[in-house]
Amino acid sequence: MNKPDLPVSAANSGVASDSANSGMAQQAITFIEDFAAFAGLAGIWAAALAVIAAAFEGIGPLLLVPLLSIVTAADTGAGWTHRFIAQGFDIFGAQTRSARLSALLGVFAVLVVIRAIAVARRNMTLARLDAGFVETVHARLAKRLAAAPWPIISRLQHGRVTHLMSGDILRVGAATHYMIQFAATVIVIFAQIVIAFLLAPLLTAVALFLIAIGAAAGFVMLRRAHEFGAQLSRMGIELTHETTQFLGGLKLAAGQNSQANFLAEFQDSLASQKLLQLTYIRQQNRNRLAVTIIAGFVGALIAFIGLVVFDMQAAVILTMLLIFARISGPAMQMSQMLQQFVTMLPAHAEFLRLERELAVPELRADQTAVAITPGAIMFRDVSFHYDQSGQPGPGIERLNLTVAPATFLGVSGPTGAGKSTFADLLIGLLEPDSGEITVGGVRLRGATAAKWRDHVSYVVQDPYLFRDSIRRNLLWANPQASEAEIWDALAIAEADEFVARLKDGLDTVLGERGTLISGGERQRLCLARAALRRPWLFVLDEATSAIDVATEHKILKHMLDLDPRPTIVMIAHRDQSLAYCDRVLRFENGRFVTDESPVTV
Repeated sequence: MNKPDLPVSAANSGVASDSANSGMAQQAITFIEDFAAFAGLAGIWAAALAVIAAAFEGIGPLLLVPLLSIVTAADTGAGWTHRFIAQGFDIFGAQTRSARLSALLGVFAVLVVIRAIAVARRNMTLARLDAGFVETVHARLAKRLAAAPWPIISRLQHGRVTHLMSGDILRVGAATHYMIQFAATVIVIFAQIVIAFLLAPLLTAVALFLIAIGAAAGFVMLRRAHEFGAQLSRMGIELTHETTQFLGGLKLAAGQNSQANFLAEFQDSLASQKLLQLTYIRQQNRNRLAVTIIAGFVGALIAFIGLVVFDMQAAVILTMLLIFARISGPAMQMSQMLQQFVTMLPAHAEFLRLERELAVPELRADQTAVAITPGAIMFRDVSFHYDQSGQPGPGIERLNLTVAPATFLGVSGPTGAGKSTFADLLIGLLEPDSGEITVGGVRLRGATAAKWRDHVSYVVQDPYLFRDSIRRNLLWANPQASEAEIWDALAIAEADEFVARLKDGLDTVLGERGTLISGGERQRLCLARAALRRPWLFVLDEATSAIDVATEHKILKHMLDLDPRPTIVMIAHRDQSLAYCDRVLRFENGRFVTDESPVTV
């Protein structure tokens, strides 16, 4: 595994720094645009609620100046707040000290209630936006995965996709949360600054200038946070890939006691990840300490300048200090949220990168779906190569073949001869580099190939069953199938008796990938699922390799007795499996070298 450079270095070249900063800014803009497109009017409503809550929170300190003057019996001068509130007292006839205190405290209580209601509504709206955006990104990628052409899917690193759909989706959710909270905090701080400007504009300007100098130093930390996030995504993908690989080969590893090699490498990767996280946390703590020192310095300087330089009233200075004290906490949180936000940005960027890789080109007019009817399957001079360099290699070479309807076609040959490639071309998962494939005279390409797969059942050697009931596993192929149709399909696959013997029958929950039943039983359930589709074409790619020959022949006979009889293409190595075939194609190096009758067993 490639280990990240530790610690995250700040000594990058100027060009590299500019590139990193530009990448971080672009990712942030893209994320915000993506979220805004999702949020729409709900986002505007949430922003309005945040402004309302911040405004009512900001009004509170304005009441502090007259409140202090009443409590201390001090003259606050001719400030606009004093004049405005004095006029209010006159209008409502509050002339005594107790009456004015009661009025101010009553107004303050009303403000607290209104703010609490606005904050509650804001938080609920923001929570819905947060969860909804994550769900949308998750579903969007799943939709792209489901619709992507098979050649693209087959090249994907499974660990990458698994990590995106599990670990990185949580980081996208965290980025959304931090962005929303950051925006809400900015509104709160802005409201407080507006109040401070109303009280003492010059002193507020001086304070903001000092804060801006300190904030500029924090930009370096943002770049480091972004680098950390990118490294964390890469390490997460590699760890997930290694785990997936290990779980896939766990039986083999246990059989030869090789688990220790995996554990050593996995623990080394975890240690590197821990060191990366500790380094970043250490840098965060230093940044937090710096922010605290700057806040204390600015507060002391505000008090000194206000009292000594501007000769301001004590009530105003105290109110200003209270405002900036209230700002310091959210400002520190805002700094941390911004760092966390840019740390999570690479996860969203990886989602968008994979979405671009999975993008399906728009279909031309001649690629729209054409209706298909059962008919002969024809390969006309078909070639396909996995290596797109044009050099000969694994695949299919200039194949010409006609398969009549209801034919039972056997396919045999050595490993790597092109059998599975032939099957993938047959069902339209792959499109030829040259030549054409037709069904009933209709060419298989684009949307038409996808339409063709509605009438195909494809069963591979490694049976795919998910951790759910037998019923759910079967209904995956045909959700509308009745109970009787399910049992008919099980009978075709010679699986009805063993399912009936199970305590919970069709509702028996299978283990991960069906590991609670034998390999032969798993293959029979997959054959039953294929039969439940009642397809025009069965493609069996070593699909009966774990089933004994006698049971296999019963299953094939059941398939041949179906009315209407489907076309069956069976890829197999053993001659006994091909005994029922009408024809047997034997492949070598991407070409079929013989077209013969099956061996009689």
